[in-house]
Amino acid sequence: MDDTNGRNGAGRTDRTIHREVSAPHAHDELESLREELDRIDGQLLDSVRDRIDVCARIAVVKRRSAIPMMQPRRVGAVHEHARSYAQRHDLSVDFLRNLYDLLIAETCRVEDAIIDAVEPPDELGVRVRAVGGD
Repeated sequence: MDDTNGRNGAGRTDRTIHREVSAPHAHDELESLREELDRIDGQLLDSVRDRIDVCARIAVVKRRSAIPMMQPRRVGAVHEHARSYAQRHDLSVDFLRNLYDLLIAETCRVEDAIIDAVEPPDELGVRVRAVGGD
């Protein structure tokens, strides 16, 4: 029975009781969603690694051909692609711009390390771990 404050006899609101009854189901649902998110995060991390690996191979070509590391047109094209993607998929343009700023900064670091290395990189086996980093 509710008192005048909308509370049941145990001193809890009906909404609190509803949450306690549905909590086991919500817990299972959250666990399932978190497992899905963990799989997606793994794919995202693998994609970031793969992207940096390709940029490392690009750096080998730039080094071999004496092409400058920084390519402003390419950076602009990558940002434009992210902006367009964000707009088409109802995502934050600022978020994707910031994300790509981080990705580009890291790939520039990797490319610089390869281009400026004293020893020529192994063109077939260049990997991100070969240039280190924190």
